[in-house]
Amino acid sequence: MAIHSITEWFIPERVQGAHDALIRARTVVGVALLAGVIAPLFAVSYFELNHPAMAWGILAGGAGLLFGPVLLRLTGAISLAAQFVVACMYGMVCWMVTVNGGILSTSSVWFASIPFAAVFVGGRRAGIFWSVLTLLAIAVVFLASGDPGALPASPIGPEHHPLQQAKSLVGLSLVVLSLAMAYDRAKARSLEKLEAARADAERASAAIETLLAQVTRSIRAASNESRDIVGSTESMARTMADQRARAEGMMATAQAMAVMTGQNAAESGRAREVAHAAGTAASEAGDAMDAAVAQLSAAREAIGAAAGRLDELGQKSAEVNGIVKLIRDIADQTNLLALNAAIEAARAGEMGRGFAVVADEVRKLAERTQNATQDIDQKISLIVCGTNEAIVAMKGGNAQMHAGRDNAQHAQDKLGAMIDNTHRLADVLAGVAAAGETQNKGFAAFAGDITAVAEATRALSIETGSIADATGRLDKLMAELGDSVKRHDSLVSDDAAAPAGRGSAGFAPRPATVVV
Repeated sequence: MAIHSITEWFIPERVQGAHDALIRARTVVGVALLAGVIAPLFAVSYFELNHPAMAWGILAGGAGLLFGPVLLRLTGAISLAAQFVVACMYGMVCWMVTVNGGILSTSSVWFASIPFAAVFVGGRRAGIFWSVLTLLAIAVVFLASGDPGALPASPIGPEHHPLQQAKSLVGLSLVVLSLAMAYDRAKARSLEKLEAARADAERASAAIETLLAQVTRSIRAASNESRDIVGSTESMARTMADQRARAEGMMATAQAMAVMTGQNAAESGRAREVAHAAGTAASEAGDAMDAAVAQLSAAREAIGAAAGRLDELGQKSAEVNGIVKLIRDIADQTNLLALNAAIEAARAGEMGRGFAVVADEVRKLAERTQNATQDIDQKISLIVCGTNEAIVAMKGGNAQMHAGRDNAQHAQDKLGAMIDNTHRLADVLAGVAAAGETQNKGFAAFAGDITAVAEATRALSIETGSIADATGRLDKLMAELGDSVKRHDSLVSDDAAAPAGRGSAGFAPRPATVVV
């Protein structure tokens, strides 16, 4: 548990989040720590054999191996750390063979660990690459061993070679054993995981079969419901198309009604203006009628006064006629007196001649007075007749004026009533015009609402058609899904009939998945 914790410490958190990368990182850290811990043990034995070059080379290689996990923690690059670890092992083995007697060295057996370790930490490509380099190193050492002066001589005596060879074989065996045990442990874990996965797969297969059965039933029910929805949607689409046509007809009618209402409102407005003008004219006519009635009343009074004056004139004319008659009588008496005076003057002779002249002048004056009186009498008679006729005409005119005044008063009353009716009509027409304007606005709003309803119905009709199409496509998809479920159910049944342990024999996990 402690070793596992140490191994996990060298692995960065970003690498621990990926499963495959985590396995590779554990393998690299495990191999590096194992080789790095074994290296000092061999270095101590070579110090005891007085071979410091060999010992220091092993310590340097071990230090490099221990730095590999540190490099992984610092960089998080698994491939870089893996190649660094293999390179340290390769360099350390080449140094050990070079300073310990060449191809016959007891350390040459360590060349066999390089490809094996490379496969474990880097995979097959890395194993092939380092195998080629190892073969080249063996060839170079072999050729150099043929030249006595090419390689340094080993200070270790021949009597120690068997022991060192045994140590090398034991060390190599331990490394290979550790890696093999790790490999076997990984294989066992993989087989356990595979068996658990197979059991999980069987349970999942059973669950999938149950789920597929439920899905099949659900698909069938959904398919039936989808067909019903398709039928309902198509019926709704037809209904919406009819409603769309009716709404468009209502929209046209509402627009026409709005136009007619606008015209009626305009006509009502003009009628209101005409009624207002008629009321104004009637008011003016009423004022004129009032003035005419007042003038007729004044004329009637004037005619009455004139008739009174004419009556007085007739009376005065009668008095003048009496005076004229008196004057005529006086003129007749004067004429008789003048005649008698003339007779008496003729009797007197010369003495009465002057008196006769005076009597003759008096007679002439009496005749002229009589003639003037007759003329005045005629004129007064004419005046009296004219005055009487004027009085009769004035009385008739006064009666007609009175009747005209009564008629004018009656006409004034009727005109007043007509004026009141005209004003009331103007008020009514004003109310009608206001109501027409309100109605026009209402019809305009109603037409707008009808238009909006028609547009909404048109959009709803289009959406209903789209829903019908989508429902049809959904029905097809449900049928296809049902077929797919049937095929998948057949495949699951075939897999369930296959051998339960298929593929477990001969299972060989990839070496790079070993966890130490």
